[in-house]
Amino acid sequence: MSQVDGIARIVGLSRSRRFTVDWQLIESDIGTALPQDYKELAGYFGPGHFFPYVTLLVPGVASPALELRRSLQRWQRLDAEDQGENTFTPVPHFPHPGGLIPWGNSPHGEVFYWRTVGEPDEWPVLVLPARGRDLYEYQGGVVSFIHDLLTDSLDIPFLPSLAQLNEEAELDPDIDLDEIDEVRPEFQPDDGSWPYDGALPVIAGFEADDAAD
Repeated sequence: MSQVDGIARIVGLSRSRRFTVDWQLIESDIGTALPQDYKELAGYFGPGHFFPYVTLLVPGVASPALELRRSLQRWQRLDAEDQGENTFTPVPHFPHPGGLIPWGNSPHGEVFYWRTVGEPDEWPVLVLPARGRDLYEYQGGVVSFIHDLLTDSLDIPFLPSLAQLNEEAELDPDIDLDEIDEVRPEFQPDDGSWPYDGALPVIAGFEADDAAD
């Protein structure tokens, strides 16, 4: 069983959503190849949320909240406005040498990046907290990182573990524990189709209609 299949089992997704991307076109547009494990992950899951931690950015969809190139362009504009001061992130974004490419974000404001050092399959994962500038670095790919995150195998100072999230729920007087289940990993699918003015052309999608259910 591959690690992508392992993640699917953890989050309760019974089969691939068969999300297809013209990677040659996407990589030409971005200006670099992307890691193979990420392509496999995107192909299996498509756009969506690895609750409670990560919203996966994928290329080629309409939604600006889920489109990888749109997110990178936004950070590149902020870098240009910042004029080299690195106000927003300690490291500037690609195509700066060794620059960052965002591949995910969290509901709480954390951003998940690659740092483009070496070959794409060697890029480390970096996590930027919602507040502060202390980057957490993971020497492995996106798939291994998400697997370890969802199995409580990482100690990231600014991200609560699943055990901590459940402890907080038990102590929250506004939460009726009789009405909620344990906080546990799940995949919340999205079709990436939120329309908006100025969207990038839609060049990715699902192989069959029922794959996005």
